[in-house]
Amino acid sequence: MLDGSLYGTTSGGGASGKGTVFKVGLSGTGSALYSFNGGVDGASPEAGLVLANGTLYGTTFAGGAKGYGTVYAVSTSGKERQLYTFQGQPDGANPRAGLLLFNGMLYGTTSAGGASNDGTIFKVAP
Repeated sequence: MLDGSLYGTTSGGGASGKGTVFKVGLSGTGSALYSFNGGVDGASPEAGLVLANGTLYGTTFAGGAKGYGTVYAVSTSGKERQLYTFQGQPDGANPRAGLLLFNGMLYGTTSAGGASNDGTIFKVAP
């Protein structure tokens, strides 16, 4: 919870049907902060968000430059930026689980890609 609001993701819907980051106030009023377009910005955010220093961090299962998903940041005003785009091999593909913030770094897992196509554990600087 930040500023009296709850934040989350949808894997579909939004302006292009590729998913959103949303905000819901405690009164129940909600809005999409960011709608993914399925291109370089990613598509299908399936996991929750991590909040650090007023910025929301998450992953998309698909999209990005190679189509294997992304790690992104979204401000509470809706400005999105890419932190990382997965390449499939050797770095991983299709992150599904949420991120963990530890010692100033974001950690997560991918469900595919990597040396044996069985997924990876990754670390990204926010």
